[in-house]
Amino acid sequence: MVENKIWSADELLALSPDERDRVIRAGMITDPDRIPESVIARARRKADARIAATEGDHSNR
Repeated sequence: MVENKIWSADELLALSPDERDRVIRAGMITDPDRIPESVIARARRKADARIAATEGDHSNR
């Protein structure tokens, strides 16, 4: 299977259940060292924004 391919629903539905399972599992990253830096940066920005929003709510209590 092609790595980093974006599969359409029609393409996935054309596969057998076993092939679909392989495609989906191949797209999962289980090793933290393989997570792209852009994904980590986006997660940090979201977490920082969430923390800032919730800390602001608690400071008035």
